Amino acid sequence: MRSPNRFAPIRWLLAGAAVIPLDYLTGPYLDSMVLVYPVPAAMAAWGGSPRWSIALAIVLPPVRMLIFHYWRWPAPAFEAVLDTAAIMLFSIAIALLIVHLRRQTLARRVLEGMLPICGFCKRIRNGECWESLEAFITDHSEATFSHTFCPECGTKHYGDYLDR
Repeated sequence: MRSPNRFAPIRWLLAGAAVIPLDYLTGPYLDSMVLVYPVPAAMAAWGGSPRWSIALAIVLPPVRMLIFHYWRWPAPAFEAVLDTAAIMLFSIAIALLIVHLRRQTLARRVLEGMLPICGFCKRIRNGECWESLEAFITDHSEATFSHTFCPECGTKHYGDYLDR
């Protein structure tokens, strides 16, 4: 499966590692920091790793609870668990949405419109040059070719061998 824009795993792992100290440095008063937690999972989802994206979406939010513990933030345990669950669900939803969008982007590669094709050799005009039908379709879609022959061509070209 081809990827339109592949993020290397090292990038989304580094992004995941960067979220934690960034959240710690901003302190407990910057609540918008929770919006950064889905970013590594989103990068992994777009990079073609749905399992890793879900894993990051599940693993990173509990780290926030540990950060609250190191701050000695007097938050009730129930609120901390609820906050973690909300961030986790939000991260999973973002990751799943991006996995879905990525699949749609990859599946959207179809040929449309009129194709100027030679009536004799069946080559297609691509700008100023002419290229084979197979090469053009392979370059402009997700299709691949395997060559065989139909029964009529088999009889026409290999009739003597097919009768045996």
